Amino acid sequence: MQSILLKVILTACGGMGLKPTVARFALADQGQRPSLTETILLAERVHRALVELSDGSAVFTGCNEMHRPLQGHGHAHIFCESNPGTGRGEITEISVYAPMGFDSGEQQALQRLKEIYFDHKVGVHIIFQGLGCPEDYCDAGTSPLFARSKSWVSHTPFLPTRHPKVTRAGVPKCDASGRQIGSPEHDLLRLLKLAGFPEPELIEPVAGTLLGGRIVPWQEFVRWRETDERRPAANGAGYGFRIVFAEAVQGPVAVGYGGHFGMGGFSA
Repeated sequence: MQSILLKVILTACGGMGLKPTVARFALADQGQRPSLTETILLAERVHRALVELSDGSAVFTGCNEMHRPLQGHGHAHIFCESNPGTGRGEITEISVYAPMGFDSGEQQALQRLKEIYFDHKVGVHIIFQGLGCPEDYCDAGTSPLFARSKSWVSHTPFLPTRHPKVTRAGVPKCDASGRQIGSPEHDLLRLLKLAGFPEPELIEPVAGTLLGGRIVPWQEFVRWRETDERRPAANGAGYGFRIVFAEAVQGPVAVGYGGHFGMGGFSA
């Protein structure tokens, strides 16, 4: 198994000794799997488990040995997906993505992740599928989160980190393009730029995502972490968008509050 896994890693990351940056898991079809609307809850539990299994590795904690937050967003993001083939809107796959890469000890922690206790101590069984880089899952068409595309649409709610700006008279403050500063659209564009993406040619709102044969509005998603005293801006309201770039960009695309816990995610 180890030799096969090493071959997968070397092939996936260019055969040049680069660290893998993506770990893929499937949720076993045993009992009731959480809904995609519970993404942030499951992601937080996966995060806790990996912190424990790795003995507090910085790639999972997001903090250095002095317990100070790491600069940038190189540490682990946890994404959940719902395979449309199930027709029930439940979480079927999990990806752990860290641009800084996983070393050998962190890879072992990922492989030891077998079960997550979710609601009412119900165990969610997790099957490790392999390690690689975003480009591998793009080529294989495995995941719409890791595709390379011009067009992207929200699959989990975008949670702004800023509040809309107004004058003392209550008039919206707008930028040169006419967008209200701090509005969800304005904040999304700001965060995409900070994440290194080009400015989209098109941005338009979408009301929800298709789950279990119906459009589920963003407000049906759990939108904040259980252990985080902070709350997203705009009273935690969720928003969705379709964005189109002039040129194809490599996923994943995930920004905003809870971006490391599955929120603000886009599918190609």
